[in-house]
Amino acid sequence: RIVEWRGGPERIALARIRQYSATHPEAHLRVYRTPAGLRVLAMHRTFDPRGPEVSESFAVLGADPIYARMCLHQNCFRARVSPKPWRIGIGRHIRPRPGTWPVKAQYQAARAEWIEAYERAAQGFASCRYVDSFGPRTDTPATRRVQTLHDELCRATSGLPIA
Repeated sequence: RIVEWRGGPERIALARIRQYSATHPEAHLRVYRTPAGLRVLAMHRTFDPRGPEVSESFAVLGADPIYARMCLHQNCFRARVSPKPWRIGIGRHIRPRPGTWPVKAQYQAARAEWIEAYERAAQGFASCRYVDSFGPRTDTPATRRVQTLHDELCRATSGLPIA
């Protein structure tokens, strides 16, 4: 009930981002809406996923604990750039399950068929939508490349429904 009283999860998350931006005036943050919440890209510099400022920022921003743990253990920042299959009408799972490699010959045709159906369905969706930017509009060549690739792959400015 407190979450609803404060305006809902997105409003609370945006308030945290605004507060973070106010206390970190050097930070240029781009905010995106996803089907499950908000995503933030830091544009003003690159970060070490295992660095103390990252875990501190995640705590202040209220980052998903599973996401934070994945970044730490995999030593990278992750972002889904394509819609989840069940959000775009693909009910059956890819076979064999992801992580099985190499794919045995007996599964290759079915896997290729699934991928083709998924890619066809995914054309009508974005995986996130650009919402707003906070802080000075500074970036680096590396962060600009990441943002350009992210926005293109996610179709963040396409106007397509997010899934």
